[in-house]
Amino acid sequence: MTTLDEEIAALREAIASGALKVRSRVNGVEKEVAYASYDDLRKRLDFLRGLQAGGVRRKAILAAVHSGRS
Repeated sequence: MTTLDEEIAALREAIASGALKVRSRVNGVEKEVAYASYDDLRKRLDFLRGLQAGGVRRKAILAAVHSGRS
C-alpha cells in the first residue's frame, strides 16, 4: 500500500468515526493532523483522490493588497 493509499484510508476512517484528527504514517514518520471542520477533512480526501486518479485541477489564486494610501 502506498503512502497516498494509507493517508486516504486514514481520512476515510476518521470520517466514518466522526473524528477530526487523522493519524497516519508517511515515509516512516507518524503524523497527526487536526482538521478545523468536516468540510476541510473532506476537501483533503477529495484532493488526494484526485492525485490518485492521475491529476488534480489547479486553481490560480490572485491576491491584491491595498495599503490604503493614494
